[in-house]
Amino acid sequence: MPLPPAPIGSTRIHRVMPSVKATEDVFTPQDEARRELKRRRKDADLQAEVREFIDTKAKKVLEKCEVPRAVMFRQLASPTHELLRFLRIAKHMHLTPLLFEYHGDKFVSANNSYKRALGKMPIYQHTGIDGRDIVRYKNIIDFNTSAGKPLDTIRCRDGQSLIGFHHKLLKKMARLNVEAHSVDATPWFRGIGGNAIGYYEQFLSLFIRDGILFEQFEPTKSEQRFTREVVMPAFKRVLTRFKLRPLIVRVVPKNKEGLSFWDSYPTRIEKFLEESKRRRDTT
Repeated sequence: MPLPPAPIGSTRIHRVMPSVKATEDVFTPQDEARRELKRRRKDADLQAEVREFIDTKAKKVLEKCEVPRAVMFRQLASPTHELLRFLRIAKHMHLTPLLFEYHGDKFVSANNSYKRALGKMPIYQHTGIDGRDIVRYKNIIDFNTSAGKPLDTIRCRDGQSLIGFHHKLLKKMARLNVEAHSVDATPWFRGIGGNAIGYYEQFLSLFIRDGILFEQFEPTKSEQRFTREVVMPAFKRVLTRFKLRPLIVRVVPKNKEGLSFWDSYPTRIEKFLEESKRRRDTT
């Protein structure tokens, strides 16, 4: 059954200060997270505390959280295996999905496999006998001219915007109303500094009672540094402030993080890319 959309009255909940020592400690099991979200949303005082802490520039984001949300945060949502898995889990948990984006973030390809895949799309072919995922790449942007530019200013080789291109693919692959199920947090994030160290504490506060974040922390050096220097300190500050854990659920199975498969696209996407190319060639 779907979760209730909003608290009625005020049901105060007991708060504790659990220990958080390692990255593993930030995750909550799916069923427990859903039960806890339902419980917390009945506490009107908790809602008021969260709203008081989050900057007013997040108004558009908070409007999207009037109903309980399953959230995935990627600077630009695209139908990778990871995102499609997230949508399946959200449906299974009877939660409305929300794709949280940051269109004003800069495009970089070094040490960021997700952003790199937005411009050089890895299309999954098969898994070899050695366990490696075999992909075929589709390069859709000029990396030399795109490096360091905000995502919302980058155009594909065929002239269309990078954001528009990936959203069209998402609509086709997932049959998702992107406008209804996504939100660009650029005004909010830029308003509180524009960098992850500045905005991540407020961002994680959304998952005290407004939704559940679905995430993975890849075992790469750059990801480990980001987790150590940004995610964990922000998580602990939110925990200290509210005496409650932000609700974060694994989006991929444990010990499967970092596989190139998750940032790759289903093989069937090639058909959509060819159809799109033929339409442009005939116009």
